[in-house]
Order: sequence, then structure tokens, then C-alpha cells
Amino acid sequence: MIDNSYKQISLRRYKAVADFLYKGVVDWFLEQVSQDVLSPGDKMPSLRALSKQLELSLNTVIHGYELLVKDGWIESRPKSGYFVCHRSDVKPALLLAGESQYVLEGQETKSAWACLAHHGALVDQASGYGQASAKQEDSALPVLGKGHLAVREVVNDYLKDMGIKSRASQLWLGRSPLAMLTQSIQTLTEKGDSVLVITPCDPRLTSTLQSLGRRVITITAGDRGVDLDLAIRCLREEPIRLIVLPGQFSFPTGQLISNLSLRRWLAIIEETQLPVIEWDLCSHLAYRSGPLLTYKSLDQSDHIVYIGGVENKASEMTMAWCLPGRHHELLDGAFLAADMALNDVQQACLSDMLKINSKASVMRRARDVWANSERLKAYLDEQLGDQISLVTSKGGMALWMRLAKPVNKETMPTLIASFRHAIVPGDLLSPEQDAAHWLALNVTVADVEPLVSRLKDYLLVSDLASSEVVSDTNVETTPATPQEALDKEDLSTADLVEATDDQASEHAEVKTSQNKSAEDEERKTPEPLYNPMLDLINHDFG
Repeated sequence: MIDNSYKQISLRRYKAVADFLYKGVVDWFLEQVSQDVLSPGDKMPSLRALSKQLELSLNTVIHGYELLVKDGWIESRPKSGYFVCHRSDVKPALLLAGESQYVLEGQETKSAWACLAHHGALVDQASGYGQASAKQEDSALPVLGKGHLAVREVVNDYLKDMGIKSRASQLWLGRSPLAMLTQSIQTLTEKGDSVLVITPCDPRLTSTLQSLGRRVITITAGDRGVDLDLAIRCLREEPIRLIVLPGQFSFPTGQLISNLSLRRWLAIIEETQLPVIEWDLCSHLAYRSGPLLTYKSLDQSDHIVYIGGVENKASEMTMAWCLPGRHHELLDGAFLAADMALNDVQQACLSDMLKINSKASVMRRARDVWANSERLKAYLDEQLGDQISLVTSKGGMALWMRLAKPVNKETMPTLIASFRHAIVPGDLLSPEQDAAHWLALNVTVADVEPLVSRLKDYLLVSDLASSEVVSDTNVETTPATPQEALDKEDLSTADLVEATDDQASEHAEVKTSQNKSAEDEERKTPEPLYNPMLDLINHDFG
């Protein structure tokens, strides 16, 4: 009989040495982070370079990187390498699916004007991204119709990589995605028709619908999508004529909707035979690797009018495309009459941006935006701490953050006047009752220090003011909360049992102290804990 004891001891020793070497890579990384040599958003050394630097085998370094990826310290991006992630100590905010639908009424003028003011916060703030080269500047005349066939074929190939089946002959190019949306709404619906919109979403969607006289009904989606049972009930009870779906990253949360939820939506669309518009201007800003699945990717019957594009703060560098689907016979004339054609320079820029190996490719831009987002997260956590919590973001143009205290009506105009290019208030993105606690922060903005400083001062002043008995004239007064009413009932109960005045006073002080502790705890954990499996069952399986 062969004795395997020596072999087992050798294997244990080899495993211990291997674990030590793997941890050496992790220890090196943590030391670099602690000394600020590596910061969130930075690119990691290549595997071969670090293998040579630490004098370790390539397999050991690869496994060390895998450990760091598993723990969330770094992230692998295809054809780009590994990048440092931000790890927050604050519990992330949770955006839960709404339990009811809302009908937006009486907000047409206010909403449209507010969205116009915040247009800058909804687009890419990079000044050099998408700019034309010097060789292309001599031709800037519009091209009549859909655009050059060669450019439409480039866009068509880009959409095929996303799993969207399309034909270049039906693809429209234009300089304004909002004009495409407006023409689609006017063609597919009539004034007074009811339109279902999933929120939170780009506020231009709801404001455009309202300004065109449509009746807007909204349902709020959470981190895993919308409550589909609620959506089905709404479609049965309301005379819906159109559905508007924000794309995967058009939500401020930058969430990824589950494949099951997407497929159930397509089943609903097939059953109702309603026209659908998908607003998808952020597909190129995916933070995670892997193909992006959209509603249009699963649309075998061409019910969905797909609007995508790239938006820049320079108006001449905003370029959009639209797939009308089965509605092309109706929409072709509307698009042609709107005169949205791109000129030669814009079409050349668009073609260049959608090519993978181009210096101005959307893939490179996505990497830059991701890196900037990680730096912003780290800075926000450092400066504001538990005064805010961020929703876990997987892509898109904005960080969705929840403030410990809502921004009051006196402070918001000041923030909007100074930082309308950087933030969008939550009440423009969602009609939920806690919308005033939320802000969407544009992750392409280079300098957020002034905004963070203003928010920090506001949140600290609010905390100090709430701890004082004398009310501050600069802080908006609020009615008594249900908890305060319960406290008063407790005091009156104490009086009924013939407590002395001193005992009643002492009792009130204890209750007040407990209430403040509870409020402080609420600020640290702004959203209740929930069971992810229950959420998946409720929103995906009904």
C-alpha cells in the first residue's frame, strides 16, 4: 500500500506558500492605496509589469488580481485592463419600486422650463469629446433625409453589437433626439391620450409629453426594475395609447434591469400591441463588461421605436439615431418634415466615435467617465460621509444620491442657479414622496468641489438648526411629524397617571433624546433593509 501522507503534507505546504504569494499581491495593492499611489479610477499595472516588479509568477499575479476583483477593489474592463474601484463604508441607498401609479397634472409649464434649465446636467460635459478634426471643417451643409448610407451602416453595425437587429435602410440620423421623440409622440398619439412612463427617467420625457397635451401616468422602478403586476393592472384599467421606457442606463441609478423583467415587458407589449418608445442615450456608458441587453434587443415584432445617440454640451456635437420599427411608414414623413439632418462634419464625427479602434471611440469615453465617477464617489464619501448615500451605479450619466435631509425650497434655487450644469433635483425625475431627498449628479463634470462644499454647509447647518429649540428663520418650518404627535400622547398619558411636573419634564427630555438618536440612525441608513429574493419575486414573477 502506497503511503500518501508525505504527498498530502507537500500539497498543504504548497497551498500555504501559494496563499502567501497571492496575499502578497493584495498586500501590495492595499499599501499602494493607503499611500495614495493608487486612487479610485486609476489604471492598475499590467499583469506582466507587476509580475516583474514583485518577482512573482504571472499566474500568481493573475490570481491576486482575481482576489481583488472578487472583493470589489478593482474591476476588469475588456481590452483596457484593470482599474481601481471605490469601496464605500456607507450603506448604499436603495431605490425601491413604487407601489402605486401617479398621474402628472398641472405641471406642464413648470416642468418643461425646469428641464430646459437642467439640460446641461443631462449631457456629456467634456469639451473636446466628439469635436471635428481640422480636415472636416470646410463642409457643414446638412444632408437631406436620413443621412449618408455609409454612416448609417456604421451605426447599424454598432447596434448589431448590442444585439439589436436593424437595417441601415430604415435607420434615421438626426441632430436632436428630443426632436425625434417629439415627432414620434405627435405621430403615434393624439392630444389627451394617456401615456405610461417608467420613472425615474430623463425629465425631458415627461415634460415633452405634458407640453404636447398628453396625459402622463408614471410608475416608479426600483433597482431591479418596475413592479410588473402594477404595470399590467395600469394597462388594463387605464386607456393607455403609448408606453415610454427609459433604456438601461437612462435611469439616474444606472441600473441593469434583469433579463427576465425585460422579457416579461416584451410579452406585455406583444399582448397589448401598443407602440413603445425606448429612450436610450447612455448605452455607451456601461461600467461593467459584457453585452448590453435593451428592450429593442428582444423586440422581434418591431413594436419599439428606438431612439439613441450621443449628447455633448456643444449643441453641434449632439448626434442621434432612430429605428422606427413597424411604424416607419408613419414616422418617415414626420422626421423628414422636422428637418433634423446631420451635416457632413457631424456624420464623420459620429462614424469615428462608433468605431472601436478610433481615438474618439465611445468605448474609450466610457472608460474615462467610469474613472471620473469612481473619483467622485471617493470624494463625496470623504467630504459628506454619512450625510449622503449613493445608489450602486453600473453605468449612465449620473450618480443617484440620497441626502440625509431634503433640500428645502429656499436652498434649492441657489443650488440650481450655481450648479444647474451638474445636478438634477429628484422631484424632476420622480413623483415619489421622498423625491426631495434625492439628487442626480452628472459624473462627467470635472470639478464638483464647490457643489460638495455648498451641500456640506447646508447639511451641517440643517443638523445644527434641528438640534436647537429656537427656530432659525433661514430654515423652512415643517409641520409636526407623526412621531411628535405620539410623543405628545405619551406626555398626556403620564399626566393622567398623576405624575408630577418634574417627572413629566424628565420623561419628555428622555423621549426627545431617544427621538434624536433614532433620527441620527435613520440618516445613516436612509432605506430599510429588504430581502432581495422577495424583491425579485415581487417584481419579476409577480
